[in-house]
Amino acid sequence: TDMNAPPPREQRSLFGEILDWMLTPLLLLWPISLALTWLVAQGIANKPFDRALVYNAQALAQLVRAGPSQRVMFNLPQPANELLHADDSDLVYYQVIGPRSELVSGERDLPGPGDDEKPVPGEVSLRDDELRGLELRVAHTWVRLSTSAGPQLVLVQVAETRAKRSVLATEIVKGMMLPQFVILPLAVLLVWMALVRGIKPLSQLEERIR
Repeated sequence: TDMNAPPPREQRSLFGEILDWMLTPLLLLWPISLALTWLVAQGIANKPFDRALVYNAQALAQLVRAGPSQRVMFNLPQPANELLHADDSDLVYYQVIGPRSELVSGERDLPGPGDDEKPVPGEVSLRDDELRGLELRVAHTWVRLSTSAGPQLVLVQVAETRAKRSVLATEIVKGMMLPQFVILPLAVLLVWMALVRGIKPLSQLEERIR
């Protein structure tokens, strides 16, 4: 016998092989499940706040009026202004842009919709945007005004930062994922116990063959 030969490699047990094939996909699917849960949570968290944003844009659009000399008039009552900025979690911005791209009221630096957008008066659109490094959710709509020079389009926008949405999405993920921290170890335990019982006759046969 060659004394320098490496020791014979122990054959992998059938139990270990089956356990690996069953548990490895389970453990790989868990982070995929976490990522999908986060995406779903983002969608769920956006819906109620998007509805509020659309409502605010529609409410501000109703305050736009045609003034003398083709001017656009916008009068935001103090209670409405206070309600618009009553959010403790997020910063809220609004903007009214006249037909000649002039600022009528609100935040001057708030970015507008894309140049390729076809204005549809009365329809509210939602988009993600950015202002001074802050991520925003923006609702905008176009108001058609009848003036002596013909119909004019006015842009009304309402935007808010995304703090509430992120907090709600995180809470949804916690609520959905925390039970999985209990379910996953329990599933591993049940698989292990089932394999121990189910493979016992095969293990005995394996020993006899050896």
